[in-house]
Amino acid sequence: MRCCHRHSSEPALPQSRAFSLPGATEHYAAERPLRAEHVRIQLELDFEQGRVTGVCTTRVSAVRLSSTLTFDAVDLDVSRVLVDERPVRFVNSGSHVRVELPAPLPPGQAAEVAIHYTARPRRGLYFWGPEAAYPDRPRQAWTQNQDTDARHWFPCLDTPAQKATSELIATFPDGLTALSNGVLVSDTVQDKRRTQHYRMEQPHAPYLVTLAVGDFEELTDTAGTVPLRYLFPRGRREDALRCVRRTPEMVRVFQEATGEPYPWSGYAQVFLTEFIFGGMENTTATSLTDSVLHDARAHADYNAEPLISHELAHQWFGDLLTCRDWPHGWLNEGFATWFEVLWKERADGQDEADQHRQADLEAYLGEVKERYARPIVSRRFHAPLDVFDRHLYEKGGLVLHELRRRLGDELFFRGLRHYVSRHRHGSVETVDLSRAFEQATGHNLDAFFDQYVFAPGHPELKVEVRHEAEEGRLRLKVRQTQRTDAGTPLFRLPLDVVVTVEGKDTRHRLDVTDAEHFFHLPCSTTPSQVRVDPRRDVLGTLEVDKAVGLWLEELRAAPEARARTEAAHALGRDGGHRAVETLGTALADARLFWGTRAACAKALGRIRTPEARARLLASLRAEHPRVRRAVVAALGEFRRDAEVIALLRSLLQSGDTSYFVEAEAARSYGKLRAADALTVLETTSTRPSFQDAIAVGAMDGLAESQDPAAFPLVEARTAYGQPAFLRRAATQAVARLAEVAGRQREAVDLLTELLRDPMFRVQMGVFEAARTLGDRRIISALEGTPLSDARARRAARETVRALREGEPQARELASLREEVDALKEATRAMREKLEGLSLTRPPPMPASKARATKSARGKQATARKKAGKPPAGKRRR
Repeated sequence: MRCCHRHSSEPALPQSRAFSLPGATEHYAAERPLRAEHVRIQLELDFEQGRVTGVCTTRVSAVRLSSTLTFDAVDLDVSRVLVDERPVRFVNSGSHVRVELPAPLPPGQAAEVAIHYTARPRRGLYFWGPEAAYPDRPRQAWTQNQDTDARHWFPCLDTPAQKATSELIATFPDGLTALSNGVLVSDTVQDKRRTQHYRMEQPHAPYLVTLAVGDFEELTDTAGTVPLRYLFPRGRREDALRCVRRTPEMVRVFQEATGEPYPWSGYAQVFLTEFIFGGMENTTATSLTDSVLHDARAHADYNAEPLISHELAHQWFGDLLTCRDWPHGWLNEGFATWFEVLWKERADGQDEADQHRQADLEAYLGEVKERYARPIVSRRFHAPLDVFDRHLYEKGGLVLHELRRRLGDELFFRGLRHYVSRHRHGSVETVDLSRAFEQATGHNLDAFFDQYVFAPGHPELKVEVRHEAEEGRLRLKVRQTQRTDAGTPLFRLPLDVVVTVEGKDTRHRLDVTDAEHFFHLPCSTTPSQVRVDPRRDVLGTLEVDKAVGLWLEELRAAPEARARTEAAHALGRDGGHRAVETLGTALADARLFWGTRAACAKALGRIRTPEARARLLASLRAEHPRVRRAVVAALGEFRRDAEVIALLRSLLQSGDTSYFVEAEAARSYGKLRAADALTVLETTSTRPSFQDAIAVGAMDGLAESQDPAAFPLVEARTAYGQPAFLRRAATQAVARLAEVAGRQREAVDLLTELLRDPMFRVQMGVFEAARTLGDRRIISALEGTPLSDARARRAARETVRALREGEPQARELASLREEVDALKEATRAMREKLEGLSLTRPPPMPASKARATKSARGKQATARKKAGKPPAGKRRR
């Protein structure tokens, strides 16, 4: 499952706190007195009422002597239960159905339990269709079970370790079609009702059982002998193909990496309206949000391949090998996230893979800084979805990258293939992964997993680089600066350093084991580059202190795009004339990787001198859309600059070939505080675009403008009937403008109303907005509004905690932003004066004259001392 981290981010909290919230409990795998063997679900779907009528027949075998059988079943109206076709007594608690057997079931003996029920599910199964506010919304019904929502639409043993074969027989209005797990074995129509019967011959977990019903177009393909199906809304054929066209290549890459042929009968992907995740890896039948369907214009700087590759990887990791219980869910999600990077590497090259992995690292580090640090394997939570965060996904993937780096490709892939072969069709915990790699490679990995999986945090490295010419060596001081008082250890890790002397690279691997090290590397000649962790492999933070000249040369000539990018970041902090010149040259160089050029643009925006501005303006029409986007974003730092305002106004009026460049221009236009920002951005906000990116950028820009008159405009865009992405951005803009507009009470009322919104994306935006607003009057609504989604409940708890702990109010944050802007302006002016002085500095005086001056000063000081006077320039106290 991809939680839309890249597609619609979850809100972040402003400072690090504990992961476990009050009321959380320890979670362990459920006891298994029964073993599910086969599940047969028969469903009648009533779209008008949002209701299902069903019979779920489960064949179970007893693990121990059992006189009752208990099924997970939430809000199911059970009418009768039969065991081996005989009616039996049962108790329905609302969360479970306990079936009383006529006679105890001995270990190893099977029974067939048929439960008849109706339901109007609030979770698990969702009905959608046209309505007055959204007349063009397609009619669909679809399921989303992970983690424990299957029980909301069929009675089951709802744990990931309960693997069983399955079949699903769905009846629904003719004119629609259904997708479920496995193979379609029959398809009939009677009395304008269509019935489709799917059968899954291999065991899989209940959370992977799926049903999607809608009016879909379909395309077919193959990956070798594997049949592929693509189902999508009518009229979106080309948009769907842009998303899925490389699926056959992905299948081949993943088969080779795992050593395991695609393990199921076929693979289907279906695009669904209002889907509440990015994607879900149901066995053989992945569900995807239709919000990633995109046109040719969007495709220039967007693709859905991270999502597509993530969900495909789950067919091995999550479906074939399934975590035994949710605390070990990183064995599903971490692998799928790592396979996104592997696909980038194989399909698009090392630079793209490193860029993608860096985004993962920044996402994880952001969660640590703004929310919490926790061990990847954590058992204390309210609901299993609490652990589906950036530790489970991004850090999990980064742990696997770190393991690959330590072992090398040959041993890593040998271990990976052994793990898959040993545990295929099984349930796994982290120890199973560790032992499989140990068996395949001979390496003891206990310390590695203790550090990165069972402990919180990561290494925080500070490295000081100095060339000691007289000793003919390079000295590196390496410190681990992370706090170790909350369970984070001192790490044992390798640190790669590449030293370039006279055009020749020498690679060194340093073993970091203590809080502080001094390493001395032979280096008689002054190096031109010293690249510490050149591909930014270390799972943690890295701060390098070295001569500016090294950073300059690394931006000019480092072979790794990642090293050049890190140099750009460092030079943005330096801000001198040489830094601006080198950054500008790199930004304009179309041969360089786009990520490096984008980092140069950001650095120039940070420096914010006239020379930096000129370099940015020179690249405003760069050919790569992601570079243009970065340039436009950087120009937003030049507040009230008339030339920049005119150029961005022109860009917004004439448009750009990229939706995202226009969106970024709208954000920057608001930041510039242009006098006509409200008029320009209101017009911009009406343009249609992929994921309403341009309108979202306009909402952000209006919030940045801090114009009180913008409040009613953004408030109107929160209304039901507006697109979901736009509504969420407008909700955040309301919170950011409420203080300056004097409309805090209205903002609280609006957020309270939106807490009940049926659109999950909008609902999640409320929590982010509530923290931005910082008004404690919303706490009662956050605590009192029933929230069915576990992610929303978690976000509400975190928001309440943040508000009660006295997070800075929106007005304080706005004031701080203004002060920072003023400081930036003062720093820029001072830098210009200093650089002007350095350019007009007189030539150094001759050595003889300098010695004479020094001698004269010495004589004056001696005379003052004899006279009992203080040194010149000082006063007695």
